[in-house]
Amino acid sequence: MSANELTIRMYRQGLGDCFLLKFPPSNKPFYLLIDCGALVSKHYDKELMKKVVTDIHEETGGHIHVLAVTHQHWDHISGFMDAKDIFDTITVDTVWLAWLENPSDPEASEIKNTLGKQKMALEMALGRLPGEDKYAHFKNALSALFGFEGGLGVRAGGVEDAWNYILNKGKKVFCDSTKHPLEMAGAKGVRFYVLGPPRDPVMIKKLLSPKETYDDGRHGFGSFVAALGQAAESGGCISPFDERFRITMEQAKEDDYFRQRYGFDQDDQEEWRRIDYDWLNYTGELALQLDSYTNNTSLALAIELVASGKVLIFPGDAQVGNWLSWEELSWKVKESDGTEKTVTINDLFEKTVFYKVGHHGSHNATLRTNGLEKMSHQDLVALIPVHRLTANDQRWQFPFPPLWQRLKEKARGRVVLSDSDSLDDISGEAKGMLSKAEWESFAGATKISDLYVEYQISF
Repeated sequence: MSANELTIRMYRQGLGDCFLLKFPPSNKPFYLLIDCGALVSKHYDKELMKKVVTDIHEETGGHIHVLAVTHQHWDHISGFMDAKDIFDTITVDTVWLAWLENPSDPEASEIKNTLGKQKMALEMALGRLPGEDKYAHFKNALSALFGFEGGLGVRAGGVEDAWNYILNKGKKVFCDSTKHPLEMAGAKGVRFYVLGPPRDPVMIKKLLSPKETYDDGRHGFGSFVAALGQAAESGGCISPFDERFRITMEQAKEDDYFRQRYGFDQDDQEEWRRIDYDWLNYTGELALQLDSYTNNTSLALAIELVASGKVLIFPGDAQVGNWLSWEELSWKVKESDGTEKTVTINDLFEKTVFYKVGHHGSHNATLRTNGLEKMSHQDLVALIPVHRLTANDQRWQFPFPPLWQRLKEKARGRVVLSDSDSLDDISGEAKGMLSKAEWESFAGATKISDLYVEYQISF
């Protein structure tokens, strides 16, 4: 490692995020770990996670200066439980968390309370779904989505355990985008800009729009969310109708009118008239909303290498509202000669040479016009933490084809997926967009091992 070289390791532990950044100088490097997790699947092996954390220990000498944890999804924090015995031997000086995790912040508490009620409502709805085979796909879809939450009910305790472990791992710093960029004594010449999550709860709740991402975003929740939210808050029965407008299934079966017109026999053709569980079909959409809501609370960072002006974007899994809030931000910073300047997100985007693609390259976690399209630097490289076999099992399009294609166009082929075994996967296309010298420079700065993809940035 040279005196002006930053090394990024994207680990290959499965469908999840784990990035280790090593800043110069080489005699006493500064280490930043961003997340460490993977989604539970038939392709995931806890022993692989232990190998990842063992490598982190060996690389850092068991000393991480900053641990940045973006949000409470299992694919970002499971490693702290699955490899806890190894993390126990690693010292962490400081833990960076989003301002939303600050228990002393009343606005944070209110938002967290809302998230808790939504999850409770979804658990209640799932419990009301009948056991028939025709509802199995709803339950399977919900189980897959809640893999990000660590599971439902008792199984979700793993997320809480991991989070409590993280909170006690080092000195806590609650990062706020309205504050001055963070600067660390051990990482001289580096500024850490906090981009999100936003302070405005409206922006946190803003999820998807066809004008703002690379997808059309068809999401509608109707009265379902309100009904479930009220039920969860009151502890009452889940139903879209007031009690005076309802009769029980048992009462209906005993009533000639309902028995004749709404079909209770196995082969009765009038069954289609009943709406007993139709409104519960929206549980999948509520789960999507909750998943997106949590993603929008992501700690998002821009890292500026001051001498060269080069910028790295680590957005966690930030979605539309988080990204859009960055447009309102500006920071006053001092140049090396003592003069002051104002930095905006557009300034950072223009100098971005590295983009960690959010949420495994999904359709809803990279902003278009006010995001990727503004990343115009000729040296742009993108890394996508993804495991396509796991995604395919759930019929998730990771990475989402239109976004993936645009990333390749913007980075001129230099888009590396964590489940790729070599640069051969991209060399043909990239060589058609890069000069020979550019390709050789990129290939020389990139290393793919069984355990990680490593990329070096000179500055």
